Amino acid sequence: IAALVEGVGQIQEELNHGERGGREGWEENDGGDVLSFPVPPAPLPHDARAILPQDANRPNQYTVPEQIIWDQADLIQYAEGSIVPMFGEEYAVIDTYRRRVRLPMYPYLLVDRITKLDAEVHQFRPSTMTTEYDIPFDAWYSTDGQIPWAVRVESGQCDLLLISYMGIDFQNKGERVYRLLDCTLTFLEDMPMEGQTLRYDISINSFARNGEALLFFFSYNCFVGDTMVLKMRNGVAGFFTDAELAAGKGIIHTEKELAAKRNRPKQHFTPPLTCPRTQFGRDDLLALSRGDIASVFGEAYASASWAHGRNPSLRLPGEAILMVDRISEIDPQGGSYGLGLIVSELDLEPDSWFFPCHFKDDEVMAGSLVAEGCSQLLQFYLLYLGMQTETADARFQPVRDLGQVVRTRKQIMARKATLIYRMEITEVGLSPHPYAKADVDIIYDGIVVVDFKNLGLELREKDEGRRQKVEEEGERGKGKGESVAPVEAVTSPLRHSATSPLRRPALYDDYHIEHFATGSISACFGEEYRIFEGKRIPRTPNTYLKLFNRIVEINATRGKFGGKPNLVSEYDVPVDAWYYVQNSYPVMPYAVLMEIALQPCGFLSAYLGSTLPYPDTDFFFRNLDGNGTLARDIDLRGKTISNRVTLLSSTAMPGIIIQKFEFALSADAELFYTGTAVFGYFEGQSLVDQVGLDQGKVIPSWLVESGATGKKWVLADYYADARNRTTELCLAVDKLNFLDNATVVVDGGRHGKGYVFAQKIIDPNDWFFTCHFYQDPVMPGSLGVDAIIQALQIFALEADLGAGLVNPHFTHADQHECVWVYRGQMAPDSGEMSLEIDITAVERSDKQVVVIGDASLWKNDIRIYHVKQVAIRLLGTL
Repeated sequence: IAALVEGVGQIQEELNHGERGGREGWEENDGGDVLSFPVPPAPLPHDARAILPQDANRPNQYTVPEQIIWDQADLIQYAEGSIVPMFGEEYAVIDTYRRRVRLPMYPYLLVDRITKLDAEVHQFRPSTMTTEYDIPFDAWYSTDGQIPWAVRVESGQCDLLLISYMGIDFQNKGERVYRLLDCTLTFLEDMPMEGQTLRYDISINSFARNGEALLFFFSYNCFVGDTMVLKMRNGVAGFFTDAELAAGKGIIHTEKELAAKRNRPKQHFTPPLTCPRTQFGRDDLLALSRGDIASVFGEAYASASWAHGRNPSLRLPGEAILMVDRISEIDPQGGSYGLGLIVSELDLEPDSWFFPCHFKDDEVMAGSLVAEGCSQLLQFYLLYLGMQTETADARFQPVRDLGQVVRTRKQIMARKATLIYRMEITEVGLSPHPYAKADVDIIYDGIVVVDFKNLGLELREKDEGRRQKVEEEGERGKGKGESVAPVEAVTSPLRHSATSPLRRPALYDDYHIEHFATGSISACFGEEYRIFEGKRIPRTPNTYLKLFNRIVEINATRGKFGGKPNLVSEYDVPVDAWYYVQNSYPVMPYAVLMEIALQPCGFLSAYLGSTLPYPDTDFFFRNLDGNGTLARDIDLRGKTISNRVTLLSSTAMPGIIIQKFEFALSADAELFYTGTAVFGYFEGQSLVDQVGLDQGKVIPSWLVESGATGKKWVLADYYADARNRTTELCLAVDKLNFLDNATVVVDGGRHGKGYVFAQKIIDPNDWFFTCHFYQDPVMPGSLGVDAIIQALQIFALEADLGAGLVNPHFTHADQHECVWVYRGQMAPDSGEMSLEIDITAVERSDKQVVVIGDASLWKNDIRIYHVKQVAIRLLGTL
């Protein structure tokens, strides 16, 4: 099957309705005249399947076609009985074959009438058919009146009827059966609702034959009224013998695909809520169908759920069409993208409802129902992440204008088995709506039988104009300044309530912050900022380095820089944040601590309108220097960090703005990290012309100047030796590894107390460039500080400073100040980064060892950072 499809190639991407296409290198047939059809009298509808009489009295948008070629009763007869009543005596021989092409039977017959037909028997030429399906009220498959993914797609099932009318079964003679191979689905509007009519303009565009095997290539456009809501392209189906189907090997991923997956850089997303559970049963899924989210995920999820009237439609589909029995594995940081891995299972039985109806004499699971399981699994994951806390009265909707690609390479038969869904999240975010995209492998008998790429769902509010505020104005935690609400009342969806008792209502939240990071700047700060739309502008870090969640208090007025304007930000520290997982011990890296302190400074600066008077100046925002004092080294996992940031001064001159801030971080009402920081806005050329700390002079390192030698560390070798991870006194991994090699002189340096020289070749693809910043890639100075700290840790390991401590690990020195000065930047093309540390003190006590040093960092030959009193602590358990 795969060879046939790949041999034919892809059908034209955008076939308009009525266009004709051919296939070179294959046998093709052209047709002649088109038959005309009399409009038969419409028989009474089949009672069990029809739109009920009372539905006509309910407000609906059902269409009344000008003509009906075949009605619902005809279609039921075609699906369940003889072909002759519909197509005529010419087709009678087909009834003698053991199998033929059929439509599904009830309850999966999802077409009510055929209104147009352009096709001829025995003529395999481009042909068309128009069908209609009236979505009944109180349908067995609906959720709050909205149809599921499967029904929207499956209602275009009459490519079967069209190819059957053309006479394919005269050739198949019961030995070959229909199977769908490929399609690409693009949703253009929200999911249709009960009381609407789905109209499908179906086109078979071309044919290809390889021996006895026939493939046909088709497409359809789906309309509600005059609005096209869905298009299907690149449809490929064929007819195969039992032996050919049994020989199918499923989806075979190429080595290139597998290598790309292995080498894919990991990403990071901090979800609004977290749940400790990793497995869920059928009862849990049924609870989610009822909207009882809190009973499944925990009380933190309650306020945004159906039970609280917040999002009544954010429920899994009902039991009748629930295509997942259990979640066997879920890891929010799993998968090749690092954004989530979810594995689910569906138990198959020979009498599962979907086998007998699809099809008579040829029972096989419908591909649309397999894909429905994928959609439900992604719905589950969005709820699991707490994305519903970002919305009010939302529904699950497909991401619009996203080509979702389905490939099927082996059939799923009516027998006892387990169908496994393995979903990897490829993208997740909050803007413009909470959404996720995923790739899914569907596994049957150990073989990937279907793969679904680019599945996309979002949580879209029913009323698009009502992007509600967090709280009513009177309920907000207001500050004492003149302005506490977002300027121009920039609204956002309702936000989740506190999971921490110290969390306060937000004036700005993740919705706004994500727009500040990568989206619309005016969506964050209001209409005044629309002058910057479409331009590169100073941004806040994104994804892995987005380290604040909300602004809960603002005492500031736009355009007024005096009087110490200030704000309070909050950051919810995940228990299993990537920087805890990748660190050698669950200690927040110093770089993360710095970023939590500094990022709200940029927000306050932007809120005040620092660059509004200069809309035509291409400013870049950079940290110049700062200091931070850690009063106490506390475990911050699962806590909410509050940060009060105050602007102390602001000075503007042509092409430059210099601002000084102070910050004060607290957790559980305890102040633990304070300091000041100076930032500047600079034009691009001034960054290119930077001469570093020494006015362009080349200042050699002590290692070069002294000619000393020491112990060489190659970090790749260190990480390759598993023994180096058997204790907690070791180096961090993955994103927290900032060095390639180091040289340690245990008794060297300018103070004779120890020395480290280390290097790293800057890779333009290093993970932090996309995070910091959007359209302005530069290494955060905080990561340069962490590279220095890593070099200090290497010194401690080489000098065996942990000897005598019980189960030691690396952490921060408390009651200690660190001071940094930056006069240059590391960009993707910067080449080599090198650094040195002169150890100034090694302080030992019974339980700990503190190592302090002064450090410099170079970009090639230019010294650009100076960090004083940088320190680490080796802490034992006794």
